[in-house]
Amino acid sequence: MKKKLRAMILFLAFAIFTNTIAFGATKPVVKAESAILVEASTGKILYEKNAQKTMYPASMTKILTSIIALDYLKPDDVVIVGNEINDVTLDSSKAGHIKGESITVENLIRGLIIPSGNDTATVVANAVAKKQSGDNNLSSRESERIFAELMNKKAKELGCTNSNFVNPHGYHDERHYTTAEDMAKIAEAALKIDLLKGICSEKEYLGNSMGNADITGLKTQNYDWKSHNLLITSGQYAYPYATGMKTGFTDEAGNCVTATAQKDGISLIAVIFNSEDPGRWEDAAKLFDYGFENFSFYTLAQNSTSVGEIGLYNNKESEGNALKLIIKEDISLLLEKTQVGAVKTDIKITNNEYIYKSKDESDADIKIKAPIEKDTELGTVTYSLNGETLAETKVYAEKSVEKATLIEKIIYTAKKIISKVFSINGLITVAAGVVGIGALVFVVKFLSSRTRSSKSKYKFKTNKRRGGRRF
Repeated sequence: MKKKLRAMILFLAFAIFTNTIAFGATKPVVKAESAILVEASTGKILYEKNAQKTMYPASMTKILTSIIALDYLKPDDVVIVGNEINDVTLDSSKAGHIKGESITVENLIRGLIIPSGNDTATVVANAVAKKQSGDNNLSSRESERIFAELMNKKAKELGCTNSNFVNPHGYHDERHYTTAEDMAKIAEAALKIDLLKGICSEKEYLGNSMGNADITGLKTQNYDWKSHNLLITSGQYAYPYATGMKTGFTDEAGNCVTATAQKDGISLIAVIFNSEDPGRWEDAAKLFDYGFENFSFYTLAQNSTSVGEIGLYNNKESEGNALKLIIKEDISLLLEKTQVGAVKTDIKITNNEYIYKSKDESDADIKIKAPIEKDTELGTVTYSLNGETLAETKVYAEKSVEKATLIEKIIYTAKKIISKVFSINGLITVAAGVVGIGALVFVVKFLSSRTRSSKSKYKFKTNKRRGGRRF
């Protein structure tokens, strides 16, 4: 008993140490007030801490600003900086634009992301609002109001449920807030825009405001912008698989970062709110390590492969008595490595036209009636884990099945009767019948013998002479 107890303790200790216990890997401990880790391509939440808590996004706001800019403006459009540049607060982070400067929209996006320019955000809001309203005489304040409306509309379209934006840059305002969960949804949308995704990964930009375009007669500037995101720059906190995205800081918001990383086909988004430096870099790295080490994509079934089979009725027996069910897409799921074996598969036949079930059979014993054509839709297959549906897709007939002829039906029925007769129950019935008949024969014989015996008991014997006289 003591040996068994000692072995159990050692097993639990090893499981906890290696994070292989059935309950899953140990979740990381982060310093952030609010945080979330999401797989970008699926939106699956892998970790969360106060993810629905209302927080101030600071300059992470500029991710949404960039998305809206590219909704209304083309990357090679040219914007001329106007008087709106004078309305930027003095203590804001700035990219360094000047009035009258010509700059491409692509480089305005860089100005938002790399140096985190509040002046850039103001220029973008002004350009978008004027184009959207068709009014080139809008004041800077009016442009900001219109742009904020576009921000909130876009946020709702992206599924954000607890966010409100009042400016394009994230300068502190109590009415300007979001959550880690909503911020991750905005980051997911940003990663779907190739230009924006690429700029978010840039460590610096060294070049002209007009890029490689002809600048003859234009007022331009040369820039040397360097990223504030230490996860993608070289140094102590650089993360080897980091790809972006945007930092943020105000006294009220604290140190924040919306960080992205990619490895082995998995794309992760980590949103960190209010984690004092170097906490935001360390927290993001911990979450990335947790995601990459414990989750992976697993292909549970491939396009055109069988996911199960079902019995047939009224079919040609020469073609077999079972029909394979196939799917027409790959089923690849992001799963925690310890949970792969726990995924359940459930097939439901819902096409009533082909369902056959005899009166004495349960729902689990239904069959498919022939004839049936190849690729006929028959129902669905569902993959679930702990009661949660992970994926669902349609199932189809792998092949065509012909209807049995009259002779084949007769043969089939005869075989069915014979199989029942020679089943265990059938054999018992036959044996009982044989025993019964034997018993009956025995009784008849017994009674017959008794009758003969009783007759001979009371019979008088006489001597009979055979023919003639005796002398």
